[in-house]
Amino acid sequence: MQTFSPKPRLAAHSGAAMDQVVPPPPFWRRRLLMILVSAAAVAGLAALIFLRPSQLRTIQSPQLATVVAGVFRDEVELRARVEPLRSVQLDAAEAGRVEEVYRQDGDWVESGTPLYKLHSPEQEQLLMQRSAEVAQQMANVSLQRSAQAASRAQNRRELAQLQHAFAQADGELQRQTKLANAGFASAMSLEQAQRQERLASELLEQARQDQRIEAGIRQRSLDEMQRAVEGLQRGLQLLERSRERLTQLAPLTGRLSGFQLQVGTNVRPGDRLGRIDDPTSGVQLAADVDEFYLPRLQPGQHATSRSGTLTLAQALPQVINGKVKVLLRWLGPAATPTDLRPGQAVDVRLQLSSATPALLLPDGPGVQTVLYVQVNDELHHRTVRLGRRASGQVEILSGLRAGERVLISQPPSDSPRFALP
Repeated sequence: MQTFSPKPRLAAHSGAAMDQVVPPPPFWRRRLLMILVSAAAVAGLAALIFLRPSQLRTIQSPQLATVVAGVFRDEVELRARVEPLRSVQLDAAEAGRVEEVYRQDGDWVESGTPLYKLHSPEQEQLLMQRSAEVAQQMANVSLQRSAQAASRAQNRRELAQLQHAFAQADGELQRQTKLANAGFASAMSLEQAQRQERLASELLEQARQDQRIEAGIRQRSLDEMQRAVEGLQRGLQLLERSRERLTQLAPLTGRLSGFQLQVGTNVRPGDRLGRIDDPTSGVQLAADVDEFYLPRLQPGQHATSRSGTLTLAQALPQVINGKVKVLLRWLGPAATPTDLRPGQAVDVRLQLSSATPALLLPDGPGVQTVLYVQVNDELHHRTVRLGRRASGQVEILSGLRAGERVLISQPPSDSPRFALP
């Protein structure tokens, strides 16, 4: 008999025998992997920034200039005009309408020559009014003198009558005194004669005092009226002289310049009508300089022009519209050119200091303490130190080297870099 043994029961497989524990990588390997990943990220970012210049803002039509080593000439270029050393301005002294013009611009005139004549209806009316006032006041003086003469005649008559009455009273008193002493007149008659004599004497003295007071008052009144008449007469004389000034005479001998007066033009006192230049005194140059250079302007500084060497004679300190006026003269009468005429323009270079070696860059709106320097096809901003500016040149003190190219035009923004077209 065959015996079957039972099959053994298989246990569930856990898979534990198939797993193998892998040890972690060493720390240095993990560190190296992190460094490689970071480097790759930085390289990618750099590639995005530096390898794609098309993303930078491009400057259209940039103005570039090269830094060069040269000699800095501290000069200012001026456009000067020729002016006479001695001239007289013709300003209107009276108001009126131009009635006649006797000379034209550029004419040679002698001293005292009539230039033009004005007509002033207001002045004519004022002159007539003042003349009438003078005549009226003189008539009042004449009437006052006539009244004074009549009063004096009346006073003389009254004084003569009072003197006659006093003489009669005095004679009667002497007669009564003799009769009373002889016993032929009473005391009452003598006393009556004495009273009459005293009354006549007092009336005579009082009349003399009154006449003196009246004469003094009348004389003071006449003196005041006479002073008033004299004042009116002086005013009338001034008006007559101002009437004479309506005809303008040349104050000196010379050439008439800037005289453009026309018949019918109305002028007012102080209007600039022209000038007379004295050609015998020579000429000078006048130029307008920016007020920036005012502290550096000193008399004696030299200037050059096509007509010779000049010196700074005077710098007027008054600033008008951001400019100051300077006067330049030639070194001596013999050096003054004879072919220049007042009103001509002359190019002048005013030397502010002596020439010195320096790095130079043409001036422009982009030449500031922070400017843009060309690096390959880009412009990078850089901080530099600038010195003096003169004649379109800028002195470079530090921050640039000879041969570098710089943007001298105005940058579109303050970005640190720009791309060139």
